[in-house]
Amino acid sequence: MALVLVWPGMYHEAVALYNAAFPERPLVAQYGSHLNILQVHVPNDQAHNFSDDDALHVLLHNCIPLDWVDHAYTYGMVYLEQQFHNPTMSMDIFKDVDNERIEHVSRYGTSPAILQWDGWREMMEDDHYCLMFKHAEERLLPVPPEATGLYYYIGMDPNQVHL
Repeated sequence: MALVLVWPGMYHEAVALYNAAFPERPLVAQYGSHLNILQVHVPNDQAHNFSDDDALHVLLHNCIPLDWVDHAYTYGMVYLEQQFHNPTMSMDIFKDVDNERIEHVSRYGTSPAILQWDGWREMMEDDHYCLMFKHAEERLLPVPPEATGLYYYIGMDPNQVHL
């Protein structure tokens, strides 16, 4: 997934292709305080088969806004740099990804950040407690039927290996 983020414009292209293929139901991005985001579960022995197209499909399926993916460009760059310095992928794959990144940057420029989200702040004690209570509440809820296939609600089971 992180590799898709280092290619500016790739998700924009995927959304344009999706909208052209399904003009009667174009992608409507999710915004607001209540989002329904499902996460794909890929068994560890199949993770190497998870392609860029699969990552784009997950983003499209969840109606992720274009600007969110654009904002994640820096995350993708940090991931790519970590792979370079501590390689878990072959150098040939890394070179291909970086060449593709350079091509996308020359075509689209770097992806803009969401100004309100830009920057960093340390987690406050209240944030920590809020997450703890929310997690405790969610553990008491029944498993929704949508979570029985490949997709799981984010945060549904911290013991599962998720992307």
